[in-house]
Amino acid sequence: MAALLAIFTFGFFVTLEVVLSHRRAAAQRATATVPAPARTPSVPMPEAVEPVWVAGYQFPEDLHYHLGHTWARAVGPDTVAVGMDDFASRLTGPAQRLEVPDAGSWVQQGSDTFRVDSDGRSAHLVSPVDGEVVEVNPELKSDPTLSTKDPYRRGWICTVRVPGIAANLRNLLSGRMARRWIEETRDQLELRLMALSGSVLQDGGEPARDFARHLDTKDWNVLVEGFLLTKVDQD
Repeated sequence: MAALLAIFTFGFFVTLEVVLSHRRAAAQRATATVPAPARTPSVPMPEAVEPVWVAGYQFPEDLHYHLGHTWARAVGPDTVAVGMDDFASRLTGPAQRLEVPDAGSWVQQGSDTFRVDSDGRSAHLVSPVDGEVVEVNPELKSDPTLSTKDPYRRGWICTVRVPGIAANLRNLLSGRMARRWIEETRDQLELRLMALSGSVLQDGGEPARDFARHLDTKDWNVLVEGFLLTKVDQD
């Protein structure tokens, strides 16, 4: 009787192990055939609203702007999204390659942080805040042009955790002061373009959308250093 019980018990566990093995194999096959979900940015994009224009440039009023033409937008109690403004995107030209610090890197407000390559030229941009890079926009890896063609929404560059977020944002421009600054920037650009090459100005004195393409490298370098507050790469 004991022998039969032992044989029955052994057979039960063998059968159970076979069933469980089949189930594990089926689960592995199902997992292998289901593609992993695409990674999406963790930054909530602002609602698509009618763009605000100031002095001929798109200029969302809920952002904080650095004088080097980058912006910051709070996306958490101590975290901001960062990008370039419309003025910078026109000056650099369509981004063909973008260099951004890796997650975990520390960036400093006003320091040379990002690099944009366009038409064989390289322009550098400053960080608008101090802090640790949390995430780099994954969409820019496959389409760096987003940073210049949609700079305020899908083209954000990275998120930064800012320990002193209130103090950092106070050092930036917003509201009426920011509007006045971009108006003065437009006036300064027109004066410089008139001195360099009147051919990049449209009727009425407004800079052409692609004015940067019409400037020789020397003149373009002067504008980049003057407005983006960084040094250009010298080959």
